[in-house]
Amino acid sequence: MARRFDPEDALRLLGESRRRWQDPEQVLRHLDLERYTALADVGCGPGWFALEAARRLPPEGRVYAIDLSPEMLALLARRVQQAGLHNVVAVLAEEEDEWPVPTEVCDAALVVNVYHEVDPASLFVGEVKRILRPGGVCLLVDWKTEATPEGPPLAERVEPQDVVAEFTATGFHYEGPCDVGPYSYGLKFIKTV
Repeated sequence: MARRFDPEDALRLLGESRRRWQDPEQVLRHLDLERYTALADVGCGPGWFALEAARRLPPEGRVYAIDLSPEMLALLARRVQQAGLHNVVAVLAEEEDEWPVPTEVCDAALVVNVYHEVDPASLFVGEVKRILRPGGVCLLVDWKTEATPEGPPLAERVEPQDVVAEFTATGFHYEGPCDVGPYSYGLKFIKTV
């Protein structure tokens, strides 16, 4: 299994320089946030996408910000409070257990820079599927399998076709690729069964 991102480096995830290579606007435009009542930001870290998504959801909308790290969720909570947002729910997940998110509650799941850390992938994809409503969207963003100035070692990166194979084997329809920035690939899936 690939190494996990160190929570000690959380502030690196919030630097404005990140906007040049992973702009939330460019990623989130592939989701119809203004139509959703619930979005799961899986592997949310300190909330680079969660806060922006929370601002774009309808007034009754909710972001389930899911992470394995209590430190990341504590930083997320501080940022949510500073932003005056009330529609972000921090969710601490366990590695192999079911995420404490209701079944079929989300219209969409956003999975950014996490999939290369997942083992086994089938359990992870199964949880994404479980929390999505029928017809729900999953936008998965991960590192291109080529040398980039940011990102994990090449040996830890996952080929996009392997991600597509795992998701389609689990009951998702592959909608196609999405332009999400220079160092990452974006893949859009719809829950079919």
